[in-house]
Amino acid sequence: MKWVKWILEIVIGVGLLVWAVRLVIHTEPTRAGSAKGERPPPTVYVEKVGAVEMDDTLDRIGTAQARESVVVTAQVAEKITKIHFEDGQAVKRGDVLVELDGAREAVAMLAAELAIAEHARERERLARLVQGNAVPQKDLDDRETRLELARAEKLRVETEQAYRVVKAPFAGVLGLRLVSLGDLVSPGTPIATLIDIDTVYVDFSAPEKYAAKLSAGQAFTAVNEAYPGVTFEGVIKMVEPQVNALTRSVQVRGVVDNAGHRIKPGMLLNVSLSTGVAEVTVVPEAALVSLGEKQFLFTVPEGSDKVARAEVKLGRRVGRWAEVTEGVARGVRIVTEGISVVSDGQRVVVGERLPAQEGKAE
Repeated sequence: MKWVKWILEIVIGVGLLVWAVRLVIHTEPTRAGSAKGERPPPTVYVEKVGAVEMDDTLDRIGTAQARESVVVTAQVAEKITKIHFEDGQAVKRGDVLVELDGAREAVAMLAAELAIAEHARERERLARLVQGNAVPQKDLDDRETRLELARAEKLRVETEQAYRVVKAPFAGVLGLRLVSLGDLVSPGTPIATLIDIDTVYVDFSAPEKYAAKLSAGQAFTAVNEAYPGVTFEGVIKMVEPQVNALTRSVQVRGVVDNAGHRIKPGMLLNVSLSTGVAEVTVVPEAALVSLGEKQFLFTVPEGSDKVARAEVKLGRRVGRWAEVTEGVARGVRIVTEGISVVSDGQRVVVGERLPAQEGKAE
């Protein structure tokens, strides 16, 4: 039995020796690394920047404008004798708003009519005398000239009388009355504001990249915070034929039906306009890092084991995707997992993910 015990002791001793050798081999690199103060590089997972189809919707802020707007004023200096409207009154084209004192013009009109009658009678008399060769043709011609001058004077007086009746130039709604009975007005004195808001214009600007996608007749929607849940329908009336060199944008004017006059001139409207479907560069939301107002991605170039930080500009966000307009190209590898443990220029171990799937964003 002694020799059996002896053999077991030898086997156990050899096993312990082998275990000790293996332990030294596996722990030596770690000890060496620890002695140098190095940590093993973290493992990160990456995806490639891809593309998806998104509804290309243009969202802008527009300003409502009255279809027609004018400050009603007098054309002559005279006293107001009659006022025919109230604040906020709806009027039709040609409705009389204000009458000015026209006594002098009435007298001038009577004098012009009497002069016309007198010259007409004298012309008839001279015409008979010319036929009998009693007077020269020159006398008749002179009388014809005087008659025409009298008629011209009547037309002048009629114009002066018309100036003393202020009428609505188009159908619309009047604002506040700015004059009172007996006021002495002069050319340019505001009487009231008249606006036509049965339909309104909505003016907004669009980036120049949309210049070829916008055209007259294109439909859009608009909302205003004063009317929650209400959507106004409109169409583009015209697109400015030139791009503003300073803002790199084009001016667009739309028309919106304004039944009920809910949209007031000067209101801000959120305009939404579909311009079709576009393929855009996207990255997963999870890959983005925010520092203040800036957005960054960590990229891992092909063939490299170091990350690089890249600042990017973002567009729309749909689902898990964020549109990238500047800063990174399609096909570049970006870190999507392990972002919290990496920094610019750090070595990493890359675990590859599938590329971003192309298709339509949901």
